[in-house]
Amino acid sequence: MKSIINAGGALAVLVCLSGCSNEEKTKSGPDTLAVEVSDLSKVNSETAQQTVYDGTLQADKVIDLSFQVSGTIVSFPVKAGDYVNKGQLIAQVDETTYRNQYNAQLAQAKLAEENYRRIEEVYRKGSIAEIKMLEAKSNYEQATSATKATYQNIAHTRLYAPESGYIGQKMLEAGGLASPGQPVAQLLDTRSVQVLVAVPENEVNRFPAGTPATIKIDAIGNRLFEGVVSEVGVLAVNTSANYNVKVKISNPDRMLKPGMLSKVNFNTTKTSAVKTDSAGVVVPVQAVQVDEKGNQFVYLVASGNKAERRQVKTGQLYSNGIAITEGLKGNEQLITSGYQKLADQTPVTINK
Repeated sequence: MKSIINAGGALAVLVCLSGCSNEEKTKSGPDTLAVEVSDLSKVNSETAQQTVYDGTLQADKVIDLSFQVSGTIVSFPVKAGDYVNKGQLIAQVDETTYRNQYNAQLAQAKLAEENYRRIEEVYRKGSIAEIKMLEAKSNYEQATSATKATYQNIAHTRLYAPESGYIGQKMLEAGGLASPGQPVAQLLDTRSVQVLVAVPENEVNRFPAGTPATIKIDAIGNRLFEGVVSEVGVLAVNTSANYNVKVKISNPDRMLKPGMLSKVNFNTTKTSAVKTDSAGVVVPVQAVQVDEKGNQFVYLVASGNKAERRQVKTGQLYSNGIAITEGLKGNEQLITSGYQKLADQTPVTINK
C-alpha cells in the first residue's frame, strides 16, 4: 500500500514538474505589445493629391517712397501701420529754397519776354537785323523752360502715395534731411497678397503658374482662402535646393497682413502639372530608425499580427514626412507608435 502511495506521489510530482515547465516556457516567450499603425496606401493616396507646405504672407507690391529733391522734412503726418489712400500726402520737405529759385527764374523769364517783344516790334519795322530778334526769342524760351523746371522742384517737395496701402515702416522723421532717391517710407499694397513658399527642387515643376491652392491661416481662426500660383522662381533660394513659389490671394477686407504664417495645400489633381519622378512612399520621419551599423529600418505589421523589421532607404525630406525610395511598396501597415520596444517577430496588437 505504501508503494502505491509513493508511486502516486511521484507521478504527481512528475505531472507538476511537466506542467510547471510548460508554463515557464509559455511565459518565457515575447510579450504582446500594443502599437499604432498607419495604412500607407491611404496616406500616400492623399499625399499624391495634396502637398502641404509652410508659407509666409507678403504684400503684393512693396514700394519704397522717396523724394526727387533734397531738403529738411517739415511734415510727416503718417506713421507705420497707417492705411493711406492713393494721392494722400505722405511727407513734405521745406520748399523755401526752391520757391526762391522759382521766383528768381520767373522774374528772368518776364524780363526776357519783355525784351523779346520789344525787339520783335523793332524787327518788324525793319530797323534791326533778324539775328537779334532770334537771339531775343531764344533767351525768352530758355528762361521760360528754366522757370517751369524750377517749379517742378516745388511740386516735388510734396510726397504723395502712388497706390493705396499700408505704411510698412518709416526710415526718417520730421526734421530729418531727405536726399533724392533715398527711401523715407515703405508702402505695402495689400489689396492682394502673395504667399511665399519654398519648394524642393524635385517638386517645383509640379506647380506651374495657374496651379490652384488652398491656404489656411492660423492667425485669423484657421480660415481657408483660395489662391493660385502666380510666380515660380528660377533661382535657388540662398544656394539651397529650394525655389520660391508665390501664391496670389485676394484681400478685399484687408484682414491678411504681411508676415502671417500659413499652410499651403497644392491640389495637383486639378492641374496639368509636369510629372516628375515618383517620390516613393512618404512616411513619418520618427518611424524611421537607424541601427548600430547605420542601416535604416522601419517596423511593419506582418501576417499573424507580428512586427516585421524592414530595412529601407530614404530620399527627399518633405513637410509631411520622408520619402522611402527602397524597401516599401506603399500598401503596408507601418507601425508609427510603440515601435521603441519592438524586435523582429514581436507579437503586436493594434490600437484602434
